[in-house]
Formats: sequence, C-alpha cells, structure tokens
Amino acid sequence: MNILIEGWRGINHSYALVNQWQIKELIKTSNIYFKDIPFFDKNWNSKKNDSGLKDEIKNIINEIQPPSKDIEYDLTYRISAPFNFDTKFNSKLLFVFGTTEYRNLNKKNYINGEPAQLKKENNFFIHTPSNWSKKGFLDIGFREDQIIVVPHGIDLDTFGSISFDEKTILRNKYKIKTDDFVLTNISAMFTNKGVETLIAAYGILKKKNKNLKLILKDQSTLYDKKANEVIKKVFNSNFSKKYKIFNDEMYNDIIIISENLNFNELRGIYSITDCYVSPYIAEGFNLTPLEAAACGTQIVVTNKGSTDDYFDKCMGFKIESEEKKINDRYSLSPKLDSLIEILSNIINKPDEKKNVRSKFVRENFSWENVVKKLKKEFENKLSK
Repeated sequence: MNILIEGWRGINHSYALVNQWQIKELIKTSNIYFKDIPFFDKNWNSKKNDSGLKDEIKNIINEIQPPSKDIEYDLTYRISAPFNFDTKFNSKLLFVFGTTEYRNLNKKNYINGEPAQLKKENNFFIHTPSNWSKKGFLDIGFREDQIIVVPHGIDLDTFGSISFDEKTILRNKYKIKTDDFVLTNISAMFTNKGVETLIAAYGILKKKNKNLKLILKDQSTLYDKKANEVIKKVFNSNFSKKYKIFNDEMYNDIIIISENLNFNELRGIYSITDCYVSPYIAEGFNLTPLEAAACGTQIVVTNKGSTDDYFDKCMGFKIESEEKKINDRYSLSPKLDSLIEILSNIINKPDEKKNVRSKFVRENFSWENVVKKLKKEFENKLSK
C-alpha cells in the first residue's frame, strides 16, 4: 500500500507524536511518503520542542521520501491542525485525523471545506481516536460511515516496568522519600485538563497526609503555559480561601517539571508515581494515563469521557462526573468529592495490580496492535 502522509513530525505536539508512532509501525508493511505541513505556531521547532523519540526512530522518520508525481497513492492521510478538508488529493482515498475535545468544531478548527458538503463525498474519511470525539464529527454533519474510531497506543520498547534500583535513583533525584505517596499529572495545563481540580484535591488531602507529593509536568516549551500559573489561579480562588489549602509545606511538596523529557525519562516519572490523576473536563483521547498504566501505575480518570474507550477496572478508578453543554460545547464536570474519596482510599495502601495493569495495556494497546487496526480500516475502505 502506498500512503502519502501530510502532517507534522519532529516535535512533541500530540498530533506529531501520534503521527510518528503510527509511522514507526506503518512503514513495516507499507510504502510511506511524507509531505511536511507548517506547524500551527511558527515558533515550534525540533530543537526547542524535540519529540523525545530515540535517534533510530527519528532517523527512520526523517529519511522518508517526499511525494512524487510518478507514484500512484492508495490513500492520503492528513494529521495536522487546523484540519485540512480540501478534497483535492492525489490518491484513491483521503483520511483526515482529528479530535474534538469538546465534541464540537468551529471555523477555526478546519480549512478548505465544509462538513455539509463533505458528507456527500464517498472517498473522504475522518480518523478519530475515541467515541467521545466521534460524536463531535457526527454532530457537525459527517456520516457515520465516514468516521473510523481507532485508539492510540503505547510503545512496547518504551513504556513498561523499571527496576527497584532505577526507581530509587529517580526518587532520590526528585527528593521523594521512601514513604512518600506521589500523585502525578502530565499535560498542557489548559482548563480542559482539569489540573485545578487535582491541585484542590491535593491541597485538601495534604492536611492529613504529610507524606503526599504532587508532580506536575507541563508543556510550557510548546504552549508557554506553566504549571505555576495554574497553581496561582487555585491559590487566588474562593475555594482556596474557604478551605485554606495553601501553605509552605503544601507548595514545597509540588514538583514542577517544565523542561523537555525524552520518553525514557517520561517512563521514569510514570514509574515513580503512585497514582496518575487526570480529572479532565474534555479530551479527544488522553494518552498519558494509558502510558502510565503501561508502566504499572494506577490511574484515576474522569468517568463518561474519552478514556472510557480504554479503561479497565484493573487500571484504577473513575471519578464521578456530570456531562454539561454550554452553547454547542460538551464537557464533563468531575466531582471533587469523588476524587478526594478515591485518593483517600488508596493513599498509603499497597497496590497489588501493577503487573496486571501493565500486562493488560501492553497486550491490548501497543502501537503495533492499534496500527494494525488502523491499516485494516484503510484496506476496508479501499475495497469498497
């Protein structure tokens, strides 16, 4: 199969990373050609926003040939933002990757086409990674059979258990004591990630659990939005004033990581974490909890959202939530009391499912497995 990919590579934006992991698997069975699309932000570059991938993977991706007029392509696969809905393409089929965090699309999200017209096209398709996200594309007018749902995955060579000695070295690096209980969140620190709810829960629980620590890894090199800004927002909130959650001890036990990390370093952060917490409001997929679970770490995620597609009870717990709609945007409201209750029940208690959850994720959500599903979808559409 000849596949022309038009998209992003070389940086640590989620779309670029998904693209690169998919390429790593697709290139084993298909002929891949690549056309670089300008990044959403002109300041993004591989030096400042390095992908964190191993050099051998980078080399494979960098050496992909550019498109040629002499090649007959089976399909074009676009993965960048805003979504390019242009129906002019040099292949039998077109697939556009996209996510709808709030289950809606507006004019800023896409270019070169209108869903009302595109639903009439028989060779135009959408790839989205969750059923939550799929509803957004349906609501804007795409046909059911135009949308394929194939999840993201984890790299088996990267995400898995590490040794006790490695954990000890890393915990010492971040000044985490043996009996400390570590909560972690890795995200871009936007409102939809729900980090404010996590900080509030941490502040409440810290009063009774002096050994509690919180790791926040932001994406400030990509989005210029720092974890400290979210902490400050919570500090100035009425909630903070009412419950008096902020003090020097609470703040000093928050570990903020802003620099780029490679994937081995990310695996280390997941592995020294006792519970990965993602009380998200709106997500197209939410890959980081899945990566954490692959490392054996229990996860706590919002119920009724995109993570329902991959969550299994061996992974951890779901935060009670309510679905809300404001104008044409859907979101979830994770309940703080539910999160506090969950964390209260697991802090300082042995986690006996580390190996079980790691095995489950690695067997069911490897990039190798999910890309096989993606390619099968490609083949099914080509055969019709």
